Amino acid sequence: MRQARVRFWLVTGSALLALGAAQAASAQAQASLVTSGLSVPVYATAPDGDARIFAVERAGRIRIVKNGAPLATPFLDIDPQVSTTGEGGLLGLAFPPDYATSGLFYVYYTNTSTDSVVARFSVTANPDVADPNSGEIVLEIDQPAGQTNHRGGTIHFGPDGFLWFATGDGGGSNDPEERAQNPQSLLGKMLRIDVDPAFAPGYGIPADNPFVGGAAREEIWALGFRNPYRWSFDRQTGDVWIGDVGQGAREEVDFEPANDPGGRNYGWDVMEGTSCLVTDPSPEPPCNDPSLTLPVYDYSSAPPSSECSIIGGFVYQGDSSALRGLYFFGDYCTGRVWSLNPATLGVVERTAELGAAAGVGFTLVGFGEDGFGRLLLVHDAGRIYRIGPATPPSPGCGIGPELVPALLALAGLRCARRCLAA
Repeated sequence: MRQARVRFWLVTGSALLALGAAQAASAQAQASLVTSGLSVPVYATAPDGDARIFAVERAGRIRIVKNGAPLATPFLDIDPQVSTTGEGGLLGLAFPPDYATSGLFYVYYTNTSTDSVVARFSVTANPDVADPNSGEIVLEIDQPAGQTNHRGGTIHFGPDGFLWFATGDGGGSNDPEERAQNPQSLLGKMLRIDVDPAFAPGYGIPADNPFVGGAAREEIWALGFRNPYRWSFDRQTGDVWIGDVGQGAREEVDFEPANDPGGRNYGWDVMEGTSCLVTDPSPEPPCNDPSLTLPVYDYSSAPPSSECSIIGGFVYQGDSSALRGLYFFGDYCTGRVWSLNPATLGVVERTAELGAAAGVGFTLVGFGEDGFGRLLLVHDAGRIYRIGPATPPSPGCGIGPELVPALLALAGLRCARRCLAA
């Protein structure tokens, strides 16, 4: 009798898991308008647990969104220090874990010499206004003369408390000076630095960075990127997801698991996505070398495709169990949006679902997360949307009402009622 009962529950559990998986596979997303009236926003974020949204405007301002509207006074305005030439501008913003007590935050921008700068600022006694005169340069990276593209754009604090910063290769076709593969260059890299104010001015090197004590620059965590404009941490797992913009053939999604020791080589300019870069006659290391980490997903941006530049996103960890754990990303030129299932690497297009509110074919310039981990979508026409489930999640057991009859049949009335009432 006991054996039969165990077998019954195993069958019941398997059936319910299958039903739940089918529900998740068919789950739809929708985009709801959060705010409008911004001036060329490129990113949005917030400190953990903060109900405000901090929208980064490319010209050099950060605007706070409250109750669906941007405040008239910018949180920060450093317009005179910022160049928007080429792919430059104020591109990144990160709040450290201790922001609530320290009042310090970090921005990434290109200065009037078009060089890359990470700077630290502090908030004033008014929590909605920062002090523009409090800026301290933490890191400045010289960019090649005459090139104004491939500037990267994202900074994040990792689960380890260090600041991570991805840089582009400095511009030009085929990385003409081989910067992405050069261990002495900070371009085309993922950098990991310690920005504890005790190091001011400047920064420290985490002792467990992969190239500490070696011939390479010790700031480097990983190499071989072309233009990792948008990348993110999964706030639940610590995994790293990177959208690296291709040259004209492949757009790629790179993945690095949490607690990785670093030192990976993601291939550029030996590889473009999963393809060998034929314009490099003597690549070093060789194409498809085992030392290279290939993308977990890539797609064509070569004619006749209309796609052109991947916009890396985030793993959804919001309030929908059906969407949770899916990595959302998109393309700049077409506004198409997809989700990728990390477990299967299966990709589902979400453009039509989200387009009902955001407009199919909108110019997608970025994703973001609010202070509660809900996914944001940034439109360059001045709007921010929130991505969520098309229908509100049902309470109890993580299943929708359409599964209730099956649950009743499989698990029995008493168990079903107990579960649904949880």
